Amino acid sequence: MTGDDRAGLRVIGGTAGTTMYLADLDLAALHLLAAARTAVEVLAGVTFVALDPRLALEAPLSPVTGLTAAASLARAVGPLGLSGDPPMLTGLALATLAATAAYRRAEEDAARTMSLIQNGVMAGVGSQAPRVAVGVLVLGAFGVDIRGVLDRAVYRFPALADLAGGSKGLVVGLESGALTGPFMAVAEGLGPRPAGAAAAQGPARGEEVGAYEDGVRTLTEVAHAWGVLAEGGGAKVTREASPRAGAKAARTLEDLARQQANLSDGEDYPGHVRVTQVPQAHGSAWIVEISGTQGWDVRSGANPFDVTTDVRSMARQSTVLADGVAQALDEAQLEAGRSGADDPVMVTGHSLGGIVATGLAASPEFMARHRVTHVVTMGSPVARMPVPRGVEVLSLEHEQDAVPRLDGAVNPDRKDWVTVTRDLERDPSGVRTAGGAHSVDEYAETAAAVDSSSAPSVVTWREGSRPFFEPVRGHQPVVRDYRIERSGPGG
Repeated sequence: MTGDDRAGLRVIGGTAGTTMYLADLDLAALHLLAAARTAVEVLAGVTFVALDPRLALEAPLSPVTGLTAAASLARAVGPLGLSGDPPMLTGLALATLAATAAYRRAEEDAARTMSLIQNGVMAGVGSQAPRVAVGVLVLGAFGVDIRGVLDRAVYRFPALADLAGGSKGLVVGLESGALTGPFMAVAEGLGPRPAGAAAAQGPARGEEVGAYEDGVRTLTEVAHAWGVLAEGGGAKVTREASPRAGAKAARTLEDLARQQANLSDGEDYPGHVRVTQVPQAHGSAWIVEISGTQGWDVRSGANPFDVTTDVRSMARQSTVLADGVAQALDEAQLEAGRSGADDPVMVTGHSLGGIVATGLAASPEFMARHRVTHVVTMGSPVARMPVPRGVEVLSLEHEQDAVPRLDGAVNPDRKDWVTVTRDLERDPSGVRTAGGAHSVDEYAETAAAVDSSSAPSVVTWREGSRPFFEPVRGHQPVVRDYRIERSGPGG
């Protein structure tokens, strides 16, 4: 873990992450074992010389030389010489391997313990759901600003969102409740899940999902049975004649974040995704920008940037939005004459956009058609997304933003996944609400700090992502906007 105190950044993962450190220790241990083997081979050679009978026969001819040679050989093969090196090197190597294995086991044990806590607490919440709902209604009737209280409380205690990782426990609790149990039972025997869009996002056929995803899927099935969170129809993708005023190709990470404000206007510019073609010496690099949630109605509508897509994406189910994003990229590359080319693609987004971005990178079907090399997420709960190794992920998060914690897990600490977390309390003029901590504007400030950060993992990521921000000399990027609509809402 590294940090940048000037900006209040904490960096985990990447080339300077713990995983790389452990991998380096494992490699060092293997080198120690190789050195021990070499020492044994040298020891065998020296011992063979020491036992050569010719030395004993020739010693009387030169007693001083003979004694000196015998003493040197004794030191070489003695316990303080070569004979002591192999066990010492082997012992050090085994101790190193044991230490790294113990560290990894400790992390696994901690994750299991956290999962037990999450599911246990959420089982209690589920069993008491009717009482909780009545309590909220009563407080609201007495004039308590529930939303404001929650906004401030979640900012102060964002770790509360970690409990959302216990989705399986919530299901168990709801099923055990006298009032909620019958509602949950409707999910049984529903038959095939709604087909929705093509499987641009979702697990491969036959692939198992974790307990968290399984719990969220059960909740979506129950909701669908009762007419909410219902995905259906398909994606209608329309190319705009020109990008929205203010749209531009990003030259920095900050630009990429600020473009989210231009793209995520659910009132005047709903349901859009932006595809930017950045010309290179050979081919092009492509940036796909996906905005956050624009609609909060649990009944799905024409705009797929909604709660339905939020929940279904977290369950790793196929969605109209993911299918529409895939179609938009296909159309942009076809228009540019790059269809089927092996061009690098960066998929990026804020909140929901980041979930969809990592979901696409984790989709075997999407990856079979596009070479996604980079993913950027901002304020997105994506720790459980099985993004394949080799895809460079950069996740921007805030200490006080609860949204990235809604999957109840910590982002992987690995060479190709860098998580940069900013502590908003370090900024005296910063926001002090959960909503503000999750805002695009605040993430743009974080992106600006990352652009100038000297943290080794961040520097490496910036160098690797340069083609997406720097077109070849003499050429300009091409920005294309596409509107995505859900045809047949709630089908």
